[in-house]
Amino acid sequence: AAPAGAVAFGVKHTEGVSVEVTCQGREEDGSAPSSGTRWPLDEGTVLRFSMGQASTEVNDNKVTVSFYAEGGQPINQAGVFLTGIG
Repeated sequence: AAPAGAVAFGVKHTEGVSVEVTCQGREEDGSAPSSGTRWPLDEGTVLRFSMGQASTEVNDNKVTVSFYAEGGQPINQAGVFLTGIG
């Protein structure tokens, strides 16, 4: 569901969320909110996120995926709010 022209993506997330990115079957650590890590938007790339504990309030965690064009220009963003149920 990436926007047209996107060739890479980056992920930011709140502290309560764990992120894993799998590129062509190779698992890598997820990015920290300020890391600026970008991954190629290739077929077979999977983004997984999870929470290890219950939320203190509804929608208290967030994952934002930023999409980039060739040359690094930002195209668009998509976000998900999460609530961990204990």
